[in-house]
Amino acid sequence: MSNDILLPHWDETDRLAALRSYRILDTPAEPEFDDLVQLAARACRTPIALISLVEDRRQWFKAEIGFGVRETTLDRSICLSAMLQPGLTVIPSLTDDSRFTANPLVRDEPHLRFYAGAVLETPEGLPLGALCVLDTVPRGLTDDQAFTLQTLARQVMSQMELRRAIAERDEVLAASRRIEERQTLLVRELHHRVKNTLATVQALVGATGRSSGSFEEFYTSFSNRISSLAKTHNLLTEDYWQAAPLRDLALNELKPFAESRKPRFMLIGPQIELSADLAVPIGMALHELTTNAVRHGALSVPDGYVEVRWDIVTDDSGRRLQLEWTERGGPPARPPSQEGFGSTLLRRVLPMQINADVLTEFDAEGLKFRLVAPFVDRRLVPAY
Repeated sequence: MSNDILLPHWDETDRLAALRSYRILDTPAEPEFDDLVQLAARACRTPIALISLVEDRRQWFKAEIGFGVRETTLDRSICLSAMLQPGLTVIPSLTDDSRFTANPLVRDEPHLRFYAGAVLETPEGLPLGALCVLDTVPRGLTDDQAFTLQTLARQVMSQMELRRAIAERDEVLAASRRIEERQTLLVRELHHRVKNTLATVQALVGATGRSSGSFEEFYTSFSNRISSLAKTHNLLTEDYWQAAPLRDLALNELKPFAESRKPRFMLIGPQIELSADLAVPIGMALHELTTNAVRHGALSVPDGYVEVRWDIVTDDSGRRLQLEWTERGGPPARPPSQEGFGSTLLRRVLPMQINADVLTEFDAEGLKFRLVAPFVDRRLVPAY
């Protein structure tokens, strides 16, 4: 026999990948496999029978009778050599085979002398191990015993294929259930958002109407506020209505000033994702602050600029979002003679809607606004 015939026709990486794809290693005993080793031992009249799966550093037994352990190192494995041969391997006397005379299981307890193993082979022809029977005395197998051992080995592989198919089916079903649950949650979130959005639009209509002196002023203010709200919603829909980046909310409002030769704004803070219930009111607040800065504040003059800082701070109340809007280089800030929607939002609505502490300072250098609110981590479904 030439040495080429003894070389495996498969790649070890593929073989190990196939073995692990069955997800059977280190699983508990199962009656289906225990019954097969019982039948093998009884049919071959041996005290020991094993379903041996050969990994890269060990052989592990899915089922065993008469051996007493669940795995051994590869230096003790007879199946490692047997599985290199197709079909059935029978070694009548292990002490007469130079490959196994130094094997600890042959040399020492339990002093194995006989081995017969039928290779466990995937449909692609990759050997995973063997269904084997062993004895402590030299002997052989009858033709009927050899046929039975090979038949039982095919049954082992059938059970492994069935087990893998069931596991894959269960994974598909579990994934499908997760998708259905997520879809249900997203629909609930969408309903919640639509209801809140309609309420917000209704409030915008009333508040804008009360603070406008003409239809043209009402139309412009209302359109701009709806546009700002739509931009926030666009950010939320990118993440299935879960969260929007705070930096992007600020950029939505200040982006028209990004092309200026002279910096008109600075955004300073870590990457923070705001849940929808925080993103909408904070996005509206940033819109009102920007609109005021354009009309009356730092962005109304060429040399003025705005600095927006934010961070997450922790105090006795838990994690809190801290946001600061500071205008510099513009005209002195003065309290409005008449409270409009923007002032109402910043001073009254934010404390009620997101439990925020707010502070507005009308400074000679420009408007300063500070907000501290409980930070709500992103969640799939809002509280009802």
